Amino acid sequence: MSGERQYRAPGGDGARVISILASLIRNWALLGGLITAGLAVMTAASAASNLLFAAPFPADYELVKHFVAVVIFMFLPYCQLTGANVAVDIFTENMSEGKKAAMAMLSALFAAAFALLLFRQMWLGFLGYLQYPEITPVLRLPLWTAFPPILVSLVLLLVAALITLLNSWRMMRGRSALPLGERGRTTE
Repeated sequence: MSGERQYRAPGGDGARVISILASLIRNWALLGGLITAGLAVMTAASAASNLLFAAPFPADYELVKHFVAVVIFMFLPYCQLTGANVAVDIFTENMSEGKKAAMAMLSALFAAAFALLLFRQMWLGFLGYLQYPEITPVLRLPLWTAFPPILVSLVLLLVAALITLLNSWRMMRGRSALPLGERGRTTE
């Protein structure tokens, strides 16, 4: 991103790799946001076309249905990385930083297990759609085309979970947190 200053996480090459992976996860979410914006523009244009000319865009519903599923998965790694998942602060507000880090570590373990389980199931679904192809009725878009970006998202979710697991471990041991996203990013 052009106007941002690059930060170097403490810890050498390993931290640099984590910083690169975090940047990749952020950019993946930004791509998901661009797709969402495109869907919103297309839906609005289709609605306007329907109102003005009684002719909505053919298959706008198909495209929204297809791509919204993909986009939801594209946001999951970023939410994990930045701690933007659902949290109930009322339970943790009076906890020590060590206990909060332990809870974050447990949460990261669950996220990693979830990513692995969902990756397996989505992979099997992908193979099933390749073996027995289905297509959308109007555009004739193969349904399997939604699976590759979802599988990439799940790999990135696993990476984000492992990064946040490492970060929580560092914090439990009294070390500084790695800058992982908007909440944790440091500037000079």
